[in-house]
Amino acid sequence: MKKQPSMEACLMIIFGATGDLTFRKLIPALYQLEKKKELGNGFGVVAVARKPISLKAYLQKAKERVKTHTGEDFEESVWEDLKERIRYQPLEFSNENDYESLNETLSNLDQKIGARGNRLFYMAASPKYFEEISRHIKKKDLYNEKQGWKRLMVEKPFGRDLISAQKLNQALTKVFQEEEIFRVDHYLMKEMVQDLIMIRAANQIFEPTWNREHIDHVQIISTESEGVGTRGEYYDQAGVLRDMVQNHMLQMLALTAVELPGNLTAKNLREEKNKILQSLIPFKEDSLEEQMVLGQYQGYREEPGVAENTSTETYAAIRVFLNHPRWLGVPFYLKTGKGLKEKAARIVIQYRLPMGSCCLGKTKEIEEPNRLTLNIQPLEGVVLSFNTKQPGTLDTILPVNMDFCQNCLIGMNTPEAYEKLLGDAAKGDQTSFTHWKEVEASWKWTDTLIDWAGKHPEKIKFYEKGSQGPPEAINLVHREPGRKWL
Repeated sequence: MKKQPSMEACLMIIFGATGDLTFRKLIPALYQLEKKKELGNGFGVVAVARKPISLKAYLQKAKERVKTHTGEDFEESVWEDLKERIRYQPLEFSNENDYESLNETLSNLDQKIGARGNRLFYMAASPKYFEEISRHIKKKDLYNEKQGWKRLMVEKPFGRDLISAQKLNQALTKVFQEEEIFRVDHYLMKEMVQDLIMIRAANQIFEPTWNREHIDHVQIISTESEGVGTRGEYYDQAGVLRDMVQNHMLQMLALTAVELPGNLTAKNLREEKNKILQSLIPFKEDSLEEQMVLGQYQGYREEPGVAENTSTETYAAIRVFLNHPRWLGVPFYLKTGKGLKEKAARIVIQYRLPMGSCCLGKTKEIEEPNRLTLNIQPLEGVVLSFNTKQPGTLDTILPVNMDFCQNCLIGMNTPEAYEKLLGDAAKGDQTSFTHWKEVEASWKWTDTLIDWAGKHPEKIKFYEKGSQGPPEAINLVHREPGRKWL
């Protein structure tokens, strides 16, 4: 049976098409989709940005970035096919005449390639332009709902706090319905994050024990070895709480803790995730220091674009509890930061220790608990840690691992997150995109942390770049017997 293209006939309009996101993620993703023959007939791209450059110059820069991304796997013929789909149009986001010109381009291109009036708008510009762009999309009739569908893909950050997020959502929903808005969290498209639901649902050995009776604690870790690099100006206004905790970390927590709905639809899964986020127990200001450690790597203040004497946090370790029957009393430890020892993302489920084990008539205390580890990046896979008898002994317990490394397999090449993001949005599948209620609940909880950090800049702990982070964060986990950062 012939494989159906993942990209339905439509025009994809990228606002902010000369930015880093477009060249680093979107164009390479489109190249891979072209290579896999997943860009069907009637699919075209209109790249929109403020820079007055020619189509030839734009395509040349895009080609260079694709070649950098693909290396020796670059195929000239694939690029030639992709570039025929791309148009470039300069546009000032506040200039109404430019939107009229864009509308004319879309109408002509739609008729030429047969996009059926379908429009996929992608906000890859600075968030400060989101409201203005969406307002002009409606005012200048850049879509025709009687002829086709319209959808909007929005990159994070979705607001800076709860109030700004609510304001942005109100502006977007004047133009797009909730089911037409696809809020991007690319962590939700990572292969092993998606596999988390399947591992629970498809294996009887896990789901019955996925609760407070059997699980001691959960660790959700996402660390980077590099510093902020060229993102210093943005990062110094955001910090790790806005940049990672409010979105990626809480989304991974929600997927880990979620009640599996009987019918696993996008609507049902997102409703259950929202219930988890609503159950986040808020912190009391006088006890927050005991539940959270914030840090800043040494040398951060010398990074380009970073303010002198800034107290912006580049590291956060947080102990979280849920007011949820399945998880009462089970701590979720979140750890994320930059300038650390390793680049890695993983979710670790640590089970409770058995009371003991009878080995050939002798009672032997078990020291290592069972663990299920989902390695998200750089390696993708699952590790199950369990106990067995050490060969040649009668009662010596030996911890061992069953290790499945997905991207170690020959011929296994999992698609990049943005390939799947674009494909799902074109199909209208919102499973791996965040609902407004999830965003709202996440901001409501995270705002307390951000407010506390702003009031207490003296609480920032400095750590050496390339280390494990602030020493104080170790005690956040180690204060409980049998627990340690993994």
